Amino acid sequence: MRILITAQAIYSHLAPLVLPVAERAQQAGHEVAVATGAGVVQHIENRGLTAVTLPNVPTMAEALEDGRLRPPPGMEKAGSVTIELAPEFFASAFVGLLAEAGAQDLLEVARSWQPDLILHESTEYGGYLAAECLGIPHGALDIAPMAPYAHPVVTEELNRQRGKLGLAPVSDPWHTFRTFRAGVVPEDFYPTDSRLPSARCYQLPAQAVQGALDPDIAQLSTDRPFVLATLGSNATRLPGGAQALLETIIETLGELPVTGVVALGADRDPGQWDGPRPDNVHLTSFVQQELLLRSSDLFLTHAGFNGTREALAAGVPMVAVPLFAEQSHNAARLQQLGVGTRIDVQDVTRTSLAEAVRTVLEDRSYRSRAQGLQRRSHALPDLNRLVEDAVSLAT
Repeated sequence: MRILITAQAIYSHLAPLVLPVAERAQQAGHEVAVATGAGVVQHIENRGLTAVTLPNVPTMAEALEDGRLRPPPGMEKAGSVTIELAPEFFASAFVGLLAEAGAQDLLEVARSWQPDLILHESTEYGGYLAAECLGIPHGALDIAPMAPYAHPVVTEELNRQRGKLGLAPVSDPWHTFRTFRAGVVPEDFYPTDSRLPSARCYQLPAQAVQGALDPDIAQLSTDRPFVLATLGSNATRLPGGAQALLETIIETLGELPVTGVVALGADRDPGQWDGPRPDNVHLTSFVQQELLLRSSDLFLTHAGFNGTREALAAGVPMVAVPLFAEQSHNAARLQQLGVGTRIDVQDVTRTSLAEAVRTVLEDRSYRSRAQGLQRRSHALPDLNRLVEDAVSLAT
């Protein structure tokens, strides 16, 4: 079978789910191609997969820089306040500009490559639109469960794009997922109103770890709870680089009876860090997050979905400080599930953060509930089953 997988030109949308699914499908004997923008094609080819470049699909950064997209409301304050994901921005960016460009490119690709099945990652609507136009079976790989897929403005924009392609409007806000949605967290993570008959959940394999754990981290004190803190790879690109927030995190951990590791960001040399340096907090630029979570007592996170999923798979409770995108929705869901607590950036002080860390560490119910989700994660079928289930759509 010929399987075309489509994704946004964003590495974090590719790496955790799209590329592993493509690899499993290829190993199962299917002919597979991954279609996306030029900026991330190298990551696909490095995994031994066939990449298809979509020439007219910009990255989000390019679209913002050249004015094709207006920045999300309040984005100039990102790093100093939590920016909620506006459904209007999601609609105009992902369902509008990026989907329209992607659909046009993918129609050409699909007509020449002739896939039997199209799988699109959940924020990439171009693959869905091309499949609908050509009558090709399709399904979604859900890399952002808490995005506002079912909001009325999203459905309105979806129908606008469908109309441009001569497709009839739809009334079902979940139409893009109606035949198959592959999730990578237990169904419990999804709010009840977004649990769909077409949804299946699967277990992602642990990512291959490059090299052994940093020896300096391995030798850190073991007589106190271990706290891992990171704001993700995009924090340093925010206005001010989230410097004040990082300083508050480091100072707070320094005042608590914990052993802390704080990842400053891949482009920040800890040797050049001019902020606080408590003795019980180890500063690093990059951390082997998935590996280190296995031995962590608490994860202080911006609540990006990839890190959230990794922490749940490791049974680690969280203190979430969401920055932007759908992170605030992820953080709210963690709090609803009782596996973490949320503090918005503008409410972070050493006092409020210390209270949140102490609460999650001292109240063992957070850990117990996180471990319950961990067990349910481990009970999910693997990606081989995902490929089998997806292929059944086209047979």
